Amino acid sequence: MSVIEKLSVISDTITKVMNFVLTSDIIKPDFDEYIAALSAKNADTSRIQALLIPYIAERRLTKDRKTVIELFLDNTKNITDIEKEILEGLSKSFSSVFEIRRVLSSGFELYGLVDEMLYKVLSLVKMNNYRGITPGQYAVCRIFPFKNEYYLLEISNVISSLNREEVFKYAIAKIIEKPEDAYENNPKKLKQIEDLVMDFGKKFIECFDSNEIITTNQYADNIINLFNAYCDEGTLPNKEDIEANIKQIENNRYFTVSDFKNSYSNFMEKSLEGFASHSSTYDIGIIYDKNLGLFVLPFYQTFCKIFEVEDYKSVQGYKDCIKNFLENDKVPADIIKNIAGKYPNFMERVNEILETQYNLDSLLDYYKADSVQKKIFSSASVLYASKVFEQIMTQVSTKEENKPKEGIDYSNVGRNDKCPCGSGKKFKNCCMNNI
Repeated sequence: MSVIEKLSVISDTITKVMNFVLTSDIIKPDFDEYIAALSAKNADTSRIQALLIPYIAERRLTKDRKTVIELFLDNTKNITDIEKEILEGLSKSFSSVFEIRRVLSSGFELYGLVDEMLYKVLSLVKMNNYRGITPGQYAVCRIFPFKNEYYLLEISNVISSLNREEVFKYAIAKIIEKPEDAYENNPKKLKQIEDLVMDFGKKFIECFDSNEIITTNQYADNIINLFNAYCDEGTLPNKEDIEANIKQIENNRYFTVSDFKNSYSNFMEKSLEGFASHSSTYDIGIIYDKNLGLFVLPFYQTFCKIFEVEDYKSVQGYKDCIKNFLENDKVPADIIKNIAGKYPNFMERVNEILETQYNLDSLLDYYKADSVQKKIFSSASVLYASKVFEQIMTQVSTKEENKPKEGIDYSNVGRNDKCPCGSGKKFKNCCMNNI
């Protein structure tokens, strides 16, 4: 099959799926709600098509949580083998942030900041549609594999190289949102993360004599810092320091924490502020899963309390708490399995509260399908192995080091003079740009 034939059959297959979404009695009502939520109900055809791509790639529907592509396959007759291959590739599509290394006659050479892989991607449209895109810029793209090649589904944003720091923050946010994107296409990165998780798991037990620490958000940052210091420096923290940062909530209750509502633009700043900056006080479980890494789970003790006490209704917000742990993608199936193993009444109580009739397997298949089907490491563990995270944290640290010191007069300092802060650096390489 020639390149032109491939591009033609791919485009035709994508068009068929798009038309299915727009005409299916099963999907069309949901898509209408989807575009209404994005304030795009009256959008033109090109805008609707742009919204269809992420919708097809990411949406799950029906009680079985089937993807759009699965529903298309279930409801479409006479699908050819080549179309099935294309649909399989589309089901593996992913959106990420890339550095544009080269502009080719038929596509681009892209370096993934999230998975640290180099991709040669073929464009489904003529390259003159991308006039103005040049090497050195960054792009948010969705790509997919087909017959040992990668194809470009969309470029949703192009970012100047001058905004490198913001691009890095966006890449880190993508890792936190979907950590598996950092290693699914990169076997070397997967091995690095597996080794790191195993090594840090041993250190967590050495540090705390347990794989589970329960405290409050006012002290969680200190516990994490003690662990990080041990990993970096190799010196075990004093037991007194650990005990001083383990506090219990008097009355377990679940509620909405407004501080969790971060955006891509502010999440680094919010993350650096830590849990202690939150206005409310709540319990936090710092859990180390030997297979998946470090998880920091707000309201973990409250969730467990629902199965510990005789009257679960005494736990304020009990139903919302259960729904949060089941619906939250950051809580993997293995964590739920471990909690279910601790409490024999787990499924009975969940079914009573949610008015359902699940067994544990069907519960996990419904709520935790992704982490049942594949290994999803904690975002914290993936960040530890990320080059872009290391670079952005180095920048943050350098900025903090170069922050102008209070009480120092910088008014008559020359660019090439030694900085009066005492760092030993020239003024232009130290505090000058931060005054």
